[in-house]
Amino acid sequence: MDTLAHGLWANVIYQRQRAADRWWAIFFGVAPDLFSFGPFMISRILFGTFGVGRPEVESIPLYVSFIYNYTHSAVIFLVVFGLVALWRSGKIWWPLAAWGLHILIDIGTHTYEFFPTPFLFPLSSWKVNAINWADPTFMIVNYSLLVLAYLEIYRRRLKSKFKS
Repeated sequence: MDTLAHGLWANVIYQRQRAADRWWAIFFGVAPDLFSFGPFMISRILFGTFGVGRPEVESIPLYVSFIYNYTHSAVIFLVVFGLVALWRSGKIWWPLAAWGLHILIDIGTHTYEFFPTPFLFPLSSWKVNAINWADPTFMIVNYSLLVLAYLEIYRRRLKSKFKS
């Protein structure tokens, strides 16, 4: 899924959490893409090679794939999630779960053509050839669902405002 949609879905899912936790969830919802593709995108902007649309796979430096393996691994996520819970004396920090949600969504929305999700890294290189998140039909459905979700959030806020 595209990075913006990851952040928007994290916001929808964490809507009832306190603001700080919701912002952390949004951050962790987009972090796997920011950390892996962010430096590459910044360099493309700085060197004037940034274009609209998905870059050709051949133009993407190897370090992006290296970082992507770690940021999109359910194995790495579960280790970090567990370590954070241990560090917090057994308390789970739920905003961090948005990282895991990002991985789960990407498993079903990436193809072999462009960064299939290495969710079992480093234990296995097996990946799923799923639907293409950039497919126009998927994008229309995804963003339509987001619009409906945000309209429902707005409706609930209006309803609770008038109840008070």
